[in-house]
Order: sequence, then structure tokens, then C-alpha cells
Amino acid sequence: MSRPLRFRLAAGLLAAVLLAPCGAWAEDAMTAQELRRIGYAMMAEGDAKGAEALAEALIARDAKDTAALMLRAQARLKLGQAGGARADARQVYRLSDQRQARFGAAMFVASSLVDDGYVTRGQLWLRRAAQAAPDAASRAVVAKDYDFVRSRNPWLWNFNLRANPSSNVNDGSTEATYTNPGIPWLGPEIEITGAQKALSGIEVAAGFGVTYRLPPTATTMTALHFRAEQTKVRLSSEAKRIAPGARGQDYDSASVEAGISRRWRPEAGRKTFAFGAYASHDWAGGYDLSNALRLEAQADRPLGAGVAGMVALSAERQWRLDSAVRSADVVSLTFGVQKQLANDDRLQLTLGGRHTATDSPGLRNAAVTARLAWDKAAPLAGFSVGGALTFEARDYPDSPFDLRDGRQDRRMSLDISIQHEDVQFYGFSPTLDIRAARNHSDVGLYSSRDLGVTLGIQSSF
Repeated sequence: MSRPLRFRLAAGLLAAVLLAPCGAWAEDAMTAQELRRIGYAMMAEGDAKGAEALAEALIARDAKDTAALMLRAQARLKLGQAGGARADARQVYRLSDQRQARFGAAMFVASSLVDDGYVTRGQLWLRRAAQAAPDAASRAVVAKDYDFVRSRNPWLWNFNLRANPSSNVNDGSTEATYTNPGIPWLGPEIEITGAQKALSGIEVAAGFGVTYRLPPTATTMTALHFRAEQTKVRLSSEAKRIAPGARGQDYDSASVEAGISRRWRPEAGRKTFAFGAYASHDWAGGYDLSNALRLEAQADRPLGAGVAGMVALSAERQWRLDSAVRSADVVSLTFGVQKQLANDDRLQLTLGGRHTATDSPGLRNAAVTARLAWDKAAPLAGFSVGGALTFEARDYPDSPFDLRDGRQDRRMSLDISIQHEDVQFYGFSPTLDIRAARNHSDVGLYSSRDLGVTLGIQSSF
């Protein structure tokens, strides 16, 4: 945050509060106001030492005089006493019941912290400023400053918390039967029962991620990444009736991932290249499920006015810990194009292919995917809105359920995301994600439907 901005905010704060009576000074309001005006004039003329002395005299008469505390904070900062200045401003933030004063004090603390190199702490105080902001214009100032401060911070933190009522927490079948693959002692159609069926319930997920950006060069940026997430499942009473032996914890999951990425943009080119290597571990139902190593590469370049294209390649090795035969090599290739419309809405189309090689016939497959996404730039009645439609076709050529023709799945999903930006708590807003998904498989055991609504929180800036 620049010094001109810092002093501009301080001046605005002082102008708002210097004329207001404070604390027990009601009977001497005119005297207090005049002294504050004098102190403000001293600061404007560069007499920080005199302004500090005058502020201390005011504080000696009333320790809760927030205007005097803020005046002393300004003077101390000018005199190089940043720690004492922040202490005074924090006191104003705690004592004042005026939103404008609390907002100005929080912005003052944030600016001072960033100037002294305490960037993460400065971001936390910017969130306090967002909570105290008296109007939309003030919140916009916080958002702009937060983006600037975040660009200077090598540490990037991400937290998520969401709850998701779902009609199918176990990815079970919604069919009644499936065709007998050749088991001689069973009939032509096998009934789908118990935990094979779709079970409804609630998923609650929490996670965090952290990125550390190494000092960049003129053409490259390198970052280290770590993330962790856990999902807990609670089955509905209907699910417990359908599958009496099933427990919610059977469908719990968790994952951790660490990696390194590097972005490179040649000085004489318009393309940007990104490379990454990641190692991960997954749990399912409380047990170790797999280890994985993934390599990624991506290239982006502008294609014209408001149009950008990308191509991405990834290769992953999965080591299954529940059954070694399920270990797999997964390779995927994705092409995408993004268009920014005249109203600043964004449309994105991606096409991809994926091949999974494994010794397990039931998991070996090839897939193609198409996805169309839309993000609306301007809020609708205070809501940010986006959506995506995805289609995927999978072919399992060696499926044991049909040794001659294999198994074919056709998956389609619709996702709608809504964020209420007018409702904020320390810079976070509630989100609502709606997902409807359908998988049609020629093996009824794998045909499924899912309707879920996810409630969460997301940073507004």
C-alpha cells in the first residue's frame, strides 16, 4: 500500500472524527474540538512532535478519546515509531463505535504493517477494515488494496468449508437391476440392493491450501504448494433403511498434496508456459487408498481481441494401497479457448481426452470430455453467477460385465454457482453451488443420478 494512500486514508479518518465530541468530554466539547483542529493543523504543517504532545495532553484527560489516539498514531508514524502508532490505531479500532473510525483505524494498521514487511498480518487487518467498511465504496477500496497486498505476499493461503446435502453420497446405482455378466447360479437380471444403491446424506468438507512463491525473475515464477482436505459423510435415515449395514464413515475421504510449479514467459513471446510436479496421498473410509505422482505442462497464448487459448498435458502414476492390481497410469490432454464478451462475461470451451492403463480390467478405460462454462461479470441483484455444462463419454473395453462389447458410460452434469457479495463477514461471502449429474451406463450397476446443493463460504476479494 503506497504512502500517499496511507496518509489520504488517515486524513479522511481525522476529518471524520476530529470534529466529534468523544468520551467524557461532552462538557468541554468545544475545547476538545479546537485542540484536535490544532493537532491536525500541526500534522499538515509537518510538526509531528508538537501534534504528538498535544494528543498526549488530550489522552491524559480522557484515555478513550479516539480522535486523540488517532492523532497520536499519525504523529508517531511520522516520527518513525510504527509499533506505537499501530498500538494507538488498534486501540481506536477496539474503542470506537463509529464505523468510519474503525474502518480508518484498520486501514491505518494494515498499511503500516505492509510498509514494515508484515504482509500477511496486513491482509488480516484489511479484512477487519472490510468488516467495518461503512459503504460499498469503502469495501471496493479494501478489495483493490487487498489485491495489491496479496501480489506482494509470497505466502498465499486458501481455506474452504462447505456442506453438501446430496442424493448420492456413495456414487451408487439408481437402477433396480443389472444384467447378469455370466454368473451361472444367478438369474438373467441381478437385483441391486443395499450399499450398491444410491444413498442420500450430507457431506461436510473442510480444507486449506498454502502456496509459497519464490522470488521471481524477469521471465519466471516458481512456487511451492501444499493442500489438505477432509470430507465427512452422514447418511440419511432413508439411506440407513436401504443399507442397514452402511455407515457414514465408510464414505469419508481425505487427501493431502504437495508440489512445485514454474511459470515461464519468454521476453520476446506472447505465450506463457507452466510446469508442475505433485505428490499426493488419499484415504477412503478411514483407510489408505493410494499414493500418486503427477506431472503437468500447459501453454497459454492470446488468439485475438478478448480470446485466449490453452493446451495442457498431464501424466499421473497411481499406486493403489488397497489392491495393487488397481494401480494405474493416467494420461490426459486438454484444449481450451476462452472468450471475453462485450459485456465482460466470459465463455470457456474445453475439450479433452484421457486414457487410464491398469492391470484391472474393470478400471481400464478411455474418456473424452467437453465442457462449456460461463461466468457473468456484472452481479445480478447482488449475486455473482456462473455455470458449466459438462459431457463425458467413457469406454471400458475389458469390463468383466460384458466381455464382448465392454461397458460404455455417458456422463452429463450441470453446475451453477452463486455468491452473495452484498453479504460479507470479514471479506467472506456465502456461496451456493447446485449440481445435477446423470451417468447412463449400459451396465445398470453403474447408472446413477445425483442432485446436490453445496453451501460454503468464499473470499470476496
